[in-house]
Amino acid sequence: MSRRSLDSYDAYGGWTDDSRRRNRLRRRRHADARRNRHRTRRRVLLGSGVVVLVLFALCGWLGYTAYSAYSNLTAAKDHASAARAALLAGNSERASAQSSEAVRTSSDAASATGSPIWRAASAIPFVGSPLRTVSKITEVVDGLATDVLAPAVEVGTALDPKRLRTPDGRIDVQALRDAAPALTEAASAADALNARAAEIAEPSYLRQVDDARIQLQDQVHELSTLLTNTSIASQVLPSMMGADGPRSYFMAFQTNAESRGTGGLMGGFGIVTAVDGRVQVDDLARNSELKERYDPIDLGPDFYAAYEERYQATQNWQNSNISPHFPYAGQIWQSMWQQETGEIVDGALATDPVALSYVLDVVGPVTMADGEVIDADNVVRITQSDAYFRFQDDNRARKDYLQEIAARVVTKMQGDIGSPAALLEALGRATSEGHIAVWSADPAIQSIIGPTKIGHEIPDSPAPYAAVAVTNGAGGKLDYYLQRDVTYTGGSCEGPTRPTKVVAEITNNAPAQDYPVYVAGRQNESTRFGGPPGTNRSVVQLYATQGATLENVTLNGNPVFLVTASERGHPFFYTPIVTEPGQTNVLEFDLIEPTAPGEAQAPVQPQVQPSTSTVDVPTCR
Repeated sequence: MSRRSLDSYDAYGGWTDDSRRRNRLRRRRHADARRNRHRTRRRVLLGSGVVVLVLFALCGWLGYTAYSAYSNLTAAKDHASAARAALLAGNSERASAQSSEAVRTSSDAASATGSPIWRAASAIPFVGSPLRTVSKITEVVDGLATDVLAPAVEVGTALDPKRLRTPDGRIDVQALRDAAPALTEAASAADALNARAAEIAEPSYLRQVDDARIQLQDQVHELSTLLTNTSIASQVLPSMMGADGPRSYFMAFQTNAESRGTGGLMGGFGIVTAVDGRVQVDDLARNSELKERYDPIDLGPDFYAAYEERYQATQNWQNSNISPHFPYAGQIWQSMWQQETGEIVDGALATDPVALSYVLDVVGPVTMADGEVIDADNVVRITQSDAYFRFQDDNRARKDYLQEIAARVVTKMQGDIGSPAALLEALGRATSEGHIAVWSADPAIQSIIGPTKIGHEIPDSPAPYAAVAVTNGAGGKLDYYLQRDVTYTGGSCEGPTRPTKVVAEITNNAPAQDYPVYVAGRQNESTRFGGPPGTNRSVVQLYATQGATLENVTLNGNPVFLVTASERGHPFFYTPIVTEPGQTNVLEFDLIEPTAPGEAQAPVQPQVQPSTSTVDVPTCR
């Protein structure tokens, strides 16, 4: 047996010293392995703890950032609202302080949403959607505070209605003119921010974020509209109010009880003069003082075919505003007054009793010579309904009565007004609802006011458009009870054309009772029709999008014949309908329109009865 064998195993079969050494080494290695595994587990646990702590810290940082963004954003909106309210109230000092706070807090909110942790969390799909929305909201609010509110407050003192009107009753037209550049800049910034706000469309799984987005979009749109209108006023009013020399305007009082395209038949008129900011109304008169016929003027072949050939609109004051495009009425009235007096007015205005009711709500009631009180609550009813019953046998006395009401309201407006800001708000409401219209003979001024609501233009643009206008077809005054509701819907923006539908619901709310002949109409062969007392006849006109074609039209589900014409590139279709008391006639127009860019419009014709205009047409780019 070799030495190696003897060393490895003894005679009794036991292990040698060498084998015992190997066993000890193996046990030592196993022990070391166990210790290493324990150390590894401890390191893993320690590492996991560190990761958890880091994640916890990041979440805490994000939470703090979110809280900071939310609190500062909320504060910025509150300060901005307070500044706007103070500005409208004429408190320039408070407006300035609140504006500064709005800038500071909106800047802090923007810094929070621009942090690395916020940007990283925003990039996470779905989870980060509310953060992305809040970031966009914050950018818009910060822009409003810095680029819109701050400059608007700077010119706020000059535009304070209490200071804008001088002690002698003039309007400080120079202050308006001086404020124009800053207002134009602020309005431009607000318009750009309005577009950015409208583009924030990503839905969020947090209802509060979606509510904040919708609220912001509504508020920015309102502010943009307000600043745009104020900017326009600062640009055109100085010249229109006589800053560059005396100006005069033909002013028509429209009677909504007998509808015309711009609102109603001209029931009376006056001449407004303006010299260096001082405005007064002269020569109030009845419509019966106008001639029956005037020499015609040329308003183009489309106008001639649609209105002149049949209605002699430029010759007959009764049909002078049959088109809803107010600049046509303004030019016709200018021509008529020139033929009456030789004087050329610088423009035309129109208003109605609904606007007078808003004014009386601010300036207070007027008292007639016999002690009768005319106020905001009764002026529309009295002038558009009651007066026809009271003076049914004396038309001249009725017109004198209505003229006196108008004169007393105008005189009250020219006196001391306790709240000029409230009066401006009332006039703004009347304008937004179409109860005040203005045309200027100055092309530069008209180019500015024409596209606005006060201009009452049929737009010369390809954007989607559906305007329903009603002209009284009975020669009566029952339109006081007439309600119009319009719905305009359209297909998608895919393809060069799309189908659209316009539904016009014409409701006669007249009580079933006997009416004076002057109110009931049906006075001659051309206006005679059947039906019980209170039945009304209307000519309904639809002015459609440029390039649109009519596929089908029904009246209460039955096919109906239409006459087609054109105005300012817009096709329009019209048909007479007869509506009995309590009845609703439904006209449905199916059209094919070009898929044109721009926001769809469906303006409401000024009237007495509250009506609706609903638009559901996608805006194409």
